[in-house]
Amino acid sequence: MERLTIEQKKAERLLAWKQWIGEFIETNEDATPIPNAAELLNDYYWRLVEYFLKPMLKDVDEGNDHNIHYYKIISASELTVMAVVPFKLRSDKSDENRKHLNAEFAWLVATSIFINWKIDGRMLINIEKLDAAVFSTELILKNGGEEKFYPLNIMEEHIEWLKDLNTAGPLPVLGNSQTWRALFYACKIDN
Repeated sequence: MERLTIEQKKAERLLAWKQWIGEFIETNEDATPIPNAAELLNDYYWRLVEYFLKPMLKDVDEGNDHNIHYYKIISASELTVMAVVPFKLRSDKSDENRKHLNAEFAWLVATSIFINWKIDGRMLINIEKLDAAVFSTELILKNGGEEKFYPLNIMEEHIEWLKDLNTAGPLPVLGNSQTWRALFYACKIDN
């Protein structure tokens, strides 16, 4: 299979941003994208990858490009959303709610990349395992007949983390990518 050029990759990702924005608007009637949201997201994403992420990766032979692993692609995509903040609310002007809305969009983008991940045309993620992992809470205390569960599931806690993320400093691309790597091992299709 012939590798795509960087310009082809950028064009492909721009189409994906437009698709994700459209999907998000369909399920969030109060969400309004900022002007040129897809273009701003795409531009920020590629600058983040080229100037921040790739320099941290192990060197490759001259003339070869890094293959950015899916975990890092997912992480960079989520953090791009939180840095650009591409959605505003029609009815609510609170910064807290706007950040939460954008964190939900970041989650949609991340899970879309995650569940559509294929190698040699083969799906890698078991959707049932993913649902079980992200929508359940774990037991943290059992005392006699009383059970206490952690108050947030993985999805809720990750969205809260994204919402509260400080995007003014260095973004935790590698640390966040480990969240997605761990989730992969919890949800991968067994061969």
